[in-house]
Amino acid sequence: MSRLVALLFCGLIGSVNAAENLQQCRAIKDTTARLLCYDQYVDAHSALNVTATVPATATVAASSTANVTEPVKTARDEALFGTSGETIESKIADLNVQVQSISTDSRQKLVLTMQNGQRWQQLDNGFLKVSQGDSCVISSGVFGSYTMKCQQGTKSIRVKRIR
Repeated sequence: MSRLVALLFCGLIGSVNAAENLQQCRAIKDTTARLLCYDQYVDAHSALNVTATVPATATVAASSTANVTEPVKTARDEALFGTSGETIESKIADLNVQVQSISTDSRQKLVLTMQNGQRWQQLDNGFLKVSQGDSCVISSGVFGSYTMKCQQGTKSIRVKRIR
């Protein structure tokens, strides 16, 4: 593919003779023979290949900018973890959170408020022993499902984010 790009680049800035050679290659009907013609042309004009060089200062500046924006992206991903919508793609597989408050809804399902402001509601009928201040891990599953497991236990429950 890079040979084809180099060939097209050479054809665009080359002389009239180069354009004639490319037209001769283009006129060949057999695909393998046409490809061979193009390859021979590129090999003959390999000295014309231009390699783009980037100054070292630009590379250093770009890498330092990437390092600065990485924590911002992570914080944004944590804030969006568990929200629905196809436009939001979180790169985080697990979210470590601390439980701030615990309540139950009318069906006696847990509603957990985390210290980062997120609220998660229990979906299944499982039992999870959780208390205020516990550290829990919310993992994304298949088809947009989430499970929550607290650090001190081995059980997990299915949850969904409500805020």
